[in-house]
Amino acid sequence: MRALGDWPPAARAVTAVAATCLFMVLVAWATLLGPDQVFTGPGPRPATISATESCTPLPVRTNPDGTTEVVYPDDYALDSGYCDPPAADVRDEAEDIVRDNPPPFWLKLLVWTFLGLLLAAGAALVLWLLIEVARHFRARRGRREERPDVEFAVLDEPGRVAEQVARDAVEQDALLREGDPRNAIVEAWHRFEVQGERAGVPRRGAETSSEYALRILDLADADDVPVSRLAELYREARFSHHEITEQHRSEAFSALAAVRRSLGVRS
Repeated sequence: MRALGDWPPAARAVTAVAATCLFMVLVAWATLLGPDQVFTGPGPRPATISATESCTPLPVRTNPDGTTEVVYPDDYALDSGYCDPPAADVRDEAEDIVRDNPPPFWLKLLVWTFLGLLLAAGAALVLWLLIEVARHFRARRGRREERPDVEFAVLDEPGRVAEQVARDAVEQDALLREGDPRNAIVEAWHRFEVQGERAGVPRRGAETSSEYALRILDLADADDVPVSRLAELYREARFSHHEITEQHRSEAFSALAAVRRSLGVRS
């Protein structure tokens, strides 16, 4: 079975159809022949018992057409030691015996039930193959129809990101303005994650917060200079141990405003 799993789908389908066709031919043959002939037949030839007494064989005459016939002498009926005439064809006798002794009804019923189940199984297999082939082609056609929509969605992502940055500007500025400068800068940077999710650009499993924010800003074609400065301020506020002052907050506001201007968004 593992070897069949390595075959291409087309080869597996052809093999299954060929096997099904052969199976159906055998079942049809058995059905047309009938249970009487499948399970019975003329049987072996009955053994001939040679006579223990010697006798004189009857003469045989060959006719002009090539056929032969037994010639009965005049003294045949007088029990003069002639052998008995040849019996009828043994095969005919065997067929007569089979015909006169048909199999029991329960055996016929069992055979016909078995043949019916085989036909039903073959029909179910053919139907399953047809359904799988139709499903395969329908799936391929669906993928072809969906491809233009996917390409359009990918091309429209920069506009959606810029739109979400514009809509969220007030909330992002409020986060940067409130609290101590360290937490304010970190929260303002993390706001890019919310904007990206709303724009339909989800965060990848292996991405950090910085990588995700940089990716969506690069996708929206933001200016690299203010983006890099804002990312530096985020890392400094997030991981450094020295004091983060109002000067850092002011620089973050300036960098964020420059990012929005590069996207065509007014602060």
